[in-house]
Amino acid sequence: MNVQFVLNPPKNIKDVIYQGLKSFNLKNLPDEECHSLACYAEDENGDFVGGLTGELFTTSLFVEFLWLDESKRKSGTGSLLMSKLEQEALKRGVTALYLDTYTFQAEGFYLKLGFKEVGRYTDFPSKGIDKIFLQKSLV
Repeated sequence: MNVQFVLNPPKNIKDVIYQGLKSFNLKNLPDEECHSLACYAEDENGDFVGGLTGELFTTSLFVEFLWLDESKRKSGTGSLLMSKLEQEALKRGVTALYLDTYTFQAEGFYLKLGFKEVGRYTDFPSKGIDKIFLQKSLV
């Protein structure tokens, strides 16, 4: 057996690993489509000021990214985005939201919205920074 360690592996190696894992996982998960989504905000001039992306699968919605322009932070725009996301998620049978954040990002914001910490990597990706895993029940 030849075992190799490669920094910055070629795309084809990553694809083979991903497809193998995906094939295994599909045997154990419901046969339902995963839907990509976005929820975003524009100002009164129609300029993009922020948004979020996520994935909806069965009764779960994972928020991948949430970003707001610096000028819109602490303005209520983030809360409006999350509120709209929850409304739309409930219409689609979602029972819980999931996301992760870093200690230098928006932990307090999510906790104020009712998310609960369910896990944490300490000193990840570097010393003094934690990655925090959060979830919120919608039912």
